Amino acid sequence: MMDRTLPPEYQAETDYRKIPRQYLNTRIPMGRGIVKWAPFATLPEQFERIQQFEANQLKIDRPDLSEDQMIEINHMLHFKISKNEVAKISYWRSGHIHTIEGYIASINTLNNELVITNERQKDYLTIALNELYAIE
Repeated sequence: MMDRTLPPEYQAETDYRKIPRQYLNTRIPMGRGIVKWAPFATLPEQFERIQQFEANQLKIDRPDLSEDQMIEINHMLHFKISKNEVAKISYWRSGHIHTIEGYIASINTLNNELVITNERQKDYLTIALNELYAIE
């Protein structure tokens, strides 16, 4: 239903936010706003549980890497260590892919871990080798 009192450029517009306030009907009630959601906050356990369900929906399974991808990651690891260059490392942890930039401090083959440090070599992060996803 089109309002004939509107200028022609706004007659077919369905999103009221794109129509200037002067052309809108001022007698439309405001509604209850955020008050209508208040009953859900009275059950904090349920609220937390729903948030946890939403967070779990965003999780992904650990990516399966092909043999070629693992070989390429291995080559990039050794290249970045030998040149002492900044590496952009993507890894999977707890259902999410994370990306970090830093220097590769060492590869602990005994524990199958990669140790990454920042430029000042003060902060360290340990990543399991089976969590690696990509290295640039």
